[in-house]
Amino acid sequence: MKQISVLMIGLGRIGGKFFEQFSQISDSRIKIVAVSESNMSNGLIDEANDLGIPNYPDFEEAIREFGEEIDIIMDTSNRPELKAQMRKLLQETENNHTVIVPMVVDYLMWYLLPDAEDIPQEHHKNIGY
Repeated sequence: MKQISVLMIGLGRIGGKFFEQFSQISDSRIKIVAVSESNMSNGLIDEANDLGIPNYPDFEEAIREFGEEIDIIMDTSNRPELKAQMRKLLQETENNHTVIVPMVVDYLMWYLLPDAEDIPQEHHKNIGY
């Protein structure tokens, strides 16, 4: 089975739930190479550090450092300007491997989680790419 390496951007309500789920799966399947959480009081940063997963408050630094080692960037911020920055950086670094997961796929995966509650829609009005 192919290992999937993930950079997780945002460890809030949605990203945090995915982090918890992914970190319970064997590294032979899903390996979180880094997280990017700017809220330094988020307790999941400590949990990530305990698992040997570094936090890069500036996601661009993580993308530059890990490059094509990252299979998937999972950004749950749903901020279009961040996705535009990511796409630009991948293009500038000629990274044709790494994929940015669209928010609509985050929703799809969320619906598959056991006991997933409803996602509040007020701050995720546009869940496209």
